[in-house]
Amino acid sequence: MDTLILILQLFTSLPINKRVEVSDERLIRGVALWPAAGIIIGVFDALIFWAAVHILPVSIAAALALLGELWMTRGFHLDGLCDTADALFSSRSRERMLEIMKDSHIGTFGVVAAIADLAFKYLLLTASGMPIFILLAAPTAGKMVQGLCMYKANYPRESGLGKSYIGRIPLSIAVVSSVFGAVWVIGSLIAGIVWTGIGCRTAIGFPVLLLFVIVCFLLAWLFRRHMEKVIGGMTGDTLGAASEIIEIFSMLLMVALEGVL
Repeated sequence: MDTLILILQLFTSLPINKRVEVSDERLIRGVALWPAAGIIIGVFDALIFWAAVHILPVSIAAALALLGELWMTRGFHLDGLCDTADALFSSRSRERMLEIMKDSHIGTFGVVAAIADLAFKYLLLTASGMPIFILLAAPTAGKMVQGLCMYKANYPRESGLGKSYIGRIPLSIAVVSSVFGAVWVIGSLIAGIVWTGIGCRTAIGFPVLLLFVIVCFLLAWLFRRHMEKVIGGMTGDTLGAASEIIEIFSMLLMVALEGVL
């Protein structure tokens, strides 16, 4: 239970005041529960949208849901995306890019990345026929790939929070995290398809959703490989960037799948 509390304290703004001892072992075990944080964030977003859409236009409900996510996550992964964008588009040396990621200031490319991130999410939510279920699934999709991004990855810095678990999680933790997240994502989408009546060709539904999850993992793997070539491994910032990228990409695929199923 303490491990779950630690993960929720790390990834959400839930008012959990219990003091939990932070250790490398607990952080490593906690990776298996990262999707649980995604589930809670997704449920929170979906509840905001559901409550708002009864009295407000869909566009406003979508905006409120995204603002709710920013509050719930404190922009934790979005900050990682901004820092990663500033570093990658600086076209500097590997060492300088790692320094840029640690800089607390956000540069031009970071601002552009944040605007693009929120704009894409907003557009995809308003374009979807099952936005509540996309909100349930997308945050967990971003978390389910983290085990793959960390397993046997190199941490290119001498110190940092990421050094506690990046490259140190066992295969079992990576698999549990991935399967846990994938089951929730697929289940949320099946529920959305059934509830909204969007999908009528159920015979191809599950294989298509399974392929959807595989594509998300493939994109995460390609992102990790690119980071290994550019900065020499994965950091906390690049994990955050991976989470945001996969979240948006999964939302895009979900909207596209609505026309397939």
